[in-house]
Amino acid sequence: MLQLILFFLIILIFFIIAIMALPYHYALSFDYDQKLDLKLYFSVLFFRMYLQKKADQKLVCLKILGYKKEFKLNKLAEENSAAEFIQQKSKKFIQNKFKFFSDEDKSKDKEEKKLKKKKKKAVTAFPFSLISRENLSHFFQFIINLLKKLKPDYLKLDLLFSFADPYYNGIFLAYYYTFKELLDYPEINVKINWQEVLFKGKGAVGGRIIPLLILWHFFTFIFSFKTLKILWLFYKSK
Repeated sequence: MLQLILFFLIILIFFIIAIMALPYHYALSFDYDQKLDLKLYFSVLFFRMYLQKKADQKLVCLKILGYKKEFKLNKLAEENSAAEFIQQKSKKFIQNKFKFFSDEDKSKDKEEKKLKKKKKKAVTAFPFSLISRENLSHFFQFIINLLKKLKPDYLKLDLLFSFADPYYNGIFLAYYYTFKELLDYPEINVKINWQEVLFKGKGAVGGRIIPLLILWHFFTFIFSFKTLKILWLFYKSK
């Protein structure tokens, strides 16, 4: 009996590895201007899935070999049912909450004081000596290699948006130009509207990923000598 269980476990492990080693093809496109229109295509071997969202309608299509099934979902119906449920439960919830309001305020004050003490300890206990040029280079090299493995076959993006705080606009632009040079996609165009807060955009992306390669990349990074050394020094500093 034990041998049979081990046999099935080995077969299951090999099956999972084989599934994760397959290339998964995907394609995504969107258009947003106050409302989101979305199309998603996903396929692996004989399985295909298509998702389309337009205005308040959703369509999901599944296809396996010759079998095809479509599901139409009405977003408004889902939202209305959710709204009715919230309306029914809200009165009772507020009444119960109001009884313990004063007690909760007192407990919150105590918790905030404890959190402040913990934050002070955490800041002083953080091993800033680990932040070195060598360690940062090791980390960013991992990020760069990961982005290269996730690099899609095509990427088109056209955005016009703005945060409420101009400070975050500046931070976003700094990261945007850095990663734009790294990924080297000429059809990426992002603009900041400095007059008002808004978001408009459309884009498309497609390619393939192999989950096993991504997991192997994480595995080799975590168990590399440099990462283990950093983790050991971090553990000793506690």
